[in-house]
Amino acid sequence: MKRLLWIAAALGLLVLCIAWVVRARTNADAKPVVHTYLKPALRDLRQTVVINGTITPVLSTEIRSEVSGRIARVLVQAGDEVTAGQALVELDQSTIQVQLDEARLGVTGARLRTERAELEFKRLQSLAERALVTEKERKEAEIAFRLAQNETSSQEARVRLLETSLSKGVISAPYAGRVLSLAARPGMIVTGADSGREGATLLELADLSRLRVEAAINEIDVAALEPAMPVEITFESVPEAKASGKITFIAPAAGRSAGGSSAGSGVGGGGGANASSRDFPLQIAIEQSHPRVRPGMTARVHIVTATVKNALSVEHNAVFNDHETGEWFVFKRVPDPKASPEKTKVEIGVRDDFHVEIKSGLAETDEISPERPAGVKFGQDK
Repeated sequence: MKRLLWIAAALGLLVLCIAWVVRARTNADAKPVVHTYLKPALRDLRQTVVINGTITPVLSTEIRSEVSGRIARVLVQAGDEVTAGQALVELDQSTIQVQLDEARLGVTGARLRTERAELEFKRLQSLAERALVTEKERKEAEIAFRLAQNETSSQEARVRLLETSLSKGVISAPYAGRVLSLAARPGMIVTGADSGREGATLLELADLSRLRVEAAINEIDVAALEPAMPVEITFESVPEAKASGKITFIAPAAGRSAGGSSAGSGVGGGGGANASSRDFPLQIAIEQSHPRVRPGMTARVHIVTATVKNALSVEHNAVFNDHETGEWFVFKRVPDPKASPEKTKVEIGVRDDFHVEIKSGLAETDEISPERPAGVKFGQDK
């Protein structure tokens, strides 16, 4: 029994010795936290919003037939340049031509019947003045004359309608441009607007001399934009191409993004735009483009929203945001070298890709730490 007690005591003493050695080594290896510091500097800053969009023609039309019929000839191919008024597609006009010939004969017959009814009416009118026919006979002759006139007008209207349909049998280009796509084929039966239904698209025509970017921007950045604001445009598929342009349309209300995603400059400690923020559709006219830029390409639009010269500024990663209160802070060096940096509220201004303007709360002679001291918490950390 005594032997077991001696063994237990020895083991306990050994555990205490090991714990003391580990603690001593840990204390020896522990080093005090060393903060690095940087100084603010005066810089010229340019704040830029960057958004992605899609190149589209300003003027683009889906060509459909106004009348129903069968396509006889397709006179263009996809990619062709066409002039205003140039024939694109011809429909089979034989049936309409037969109907038109028949209607013109109907007009001739109606005019002859009108002439005969007019002569009969005038004859009975003369006899009625001498009391040789009854008033009823004169009135019936007048009605027959008026009905013949109405029939003539109706036949003439039918001729005009068929002439219009015949002219629409040749589908022409409404303006000069390029055929982007072509679905029309000879022999295809098309349904026209005269049937009360929307017909199929035969081809798509666009004026490629005028292009624009369709994009969307988030609700945070849209407040800084104005119509006619200049922009610079780059293209992912044509890296050497650059273009200038200006904003032509900003949606007055938020809508779902139509292919453009927004991205803005972030600041070190603060996050980016909320992923659930709504987007505002945006249109940008391209003033000077590159010949290799085509509709459907992705464009990257750079919009300068603010500039400032000789502004006191620091790196993004040295500024921290309390998302709960929306306030911005830096950690300023204090005279005591052993003390941690002091949390100091600042007001920020213009920001570029690397620096942010400090409008108040910091002097040019101050030094700040880009590291948040241990134990310092913001509202969102609680």
